[in-house]
Order: sequence, then C-alpha cells, then structure tokens
Amino acid sequence: MRNDQLTLAGCPVLAEMLETRRAVGRSGKAFDNLAALSTQSNIETLGNLMLQIKPIRTLEVGLAFGGSALAICAAHRALGRRPAHQHVAIDPFQTTVWDCCGLDALERASLSQYVEFHETNSALALPKLIDAKAEFGFAYIDGSHLFEDVFIDAYFVVRLLSMGGVVAFDDSTNPHVATVLRFLRRSCQGGMQEMDLIPFREGKLRLPYRLARKLKKVQLTAFRRIGEIERAWDSRFVAL
Repeated sequence: MRNDQLTLAGCPVLAEMLETRRAVGRSGKAFDNLAALSTQSNIETLGNLMLQIKPIRTLEVGLAFGGSALAICAAHRALGRRPAHQHVAIDPFQTTVWDCCGLDALERASLSQYVEFHETNSALALPKLIDAKAEFGFAYIDGSHLFEDVFIDAYFVVRLLSMGGVVAFDDSTNPHVATVLRFLRRSCQGGMQEMDLIPFREGKLRLPYRLARKLKKVQLTAFRRIGEIERAWDSRFVAL
C-alpha cells in the first residue's frame, strides 16, 4: 500500500472530506466546496512527509476544517504512536468562523487525543511555546495569509523547529506568502534549506508538481532546518 493510501485508508473521515469537499459544523451549518481545505495532493504529501521524517511532535497554524490535522494525526497513529497531545493546532476562529468543523472531524476520526488545541492568535501562542522551550520536528503554516501574519508565523516557527525539522507552507503562490518564502530563501540560507517535495509525491503526482515548479505555481513549499537561524545584527539586507 502506498503512503498516501495508507494515510487515507487509516482515516476514513479524511478520505470522505477530500472526496465530497463538504463539511457540517457543530451547529448544523453546511460548508460546501471547502476552499480553505488544501488539495488532496498536498494533504497526501503532508502524510508522506510525516511517515518518512517521523517527527515526535508537530505544530500547525490554521486548523479550519481539519484536513491537514487529520493527515498529520493519522500519520502519528500509523507510526504506532499513542495519543499524547503531540500535535499542537492553533486557530482563533475554530469555534466561530469554522463552527468547530476541525475539532469535530478529529473527534469522529478518534484522533482528538493526539491534539493540543489553542484557540488564540498564533502571534500570541507561538511566543509562549518558545518560552516553554517547546520543540517540533514538523510544522505546517496555513493560517492568515496576510504578509505580516505569515511573516510572524514563519519567524517563530523556524525557531521552534528541531535541527533537521521541516516547516511547510500552503498556498505558496499567494503574494503575501510568496514574499515570506523569498525572504527565507534569500536571507536564511545558512539555517533553512528549501526541499524538493517530489520524493514525497506518489508517481502520478510528480509530473504536475515538476510542471508547477517550472511555472512557479507550486502551492506547497517546505524548508528543512539545517543550522542556526539567528542572524547577526549587521546582516546585509536582501530585498524581498
């Protein structure tokens, strides 16, 4: 069984969400099309990343409908991990805008005990995790797409990564997100290295990914921490 099949077969709730692109909130509110839900290929890639790098603790900014959280937590379970709230999910709008869709999906999938949920802004939650000396082997950023919010998320998340840890950004072609990614590429080369995600995509998904890379339309971008990320106070500014 392929890794993506393993992830989906291990989580029928996720498989159904990806197939129907529909969710129902706790109050009965129906969400159709699920524009905030990442594509199936990206979610499968997250699952593959998880199964191959085998992080002990994981972090996510932006729970929304719970698609990525389901993939990450299903991978924890597939790796034989007992639930210990090892996946930290941050989303200030889960009980309001998203009507608890993500939390309910995790409950239905019997994965809620893998999650430590923070219903607050990531700009407030992430510094507290640093103060607590938390460390993560994998992080996924898919919260607010405003430049300032993505930059703040990236600033703190790379500092929460263990050495060799991976951070992935969704919606990479969004101009706000793309600007932050350019900063990481140009100013953080000593500490962060962009990854080729082809090895984490199954056969039929590799050609579209290669094409998207050539056209600079890749929607999922990942970096691995390879060194120190604190820069000297007089570091040269590289234009974004």
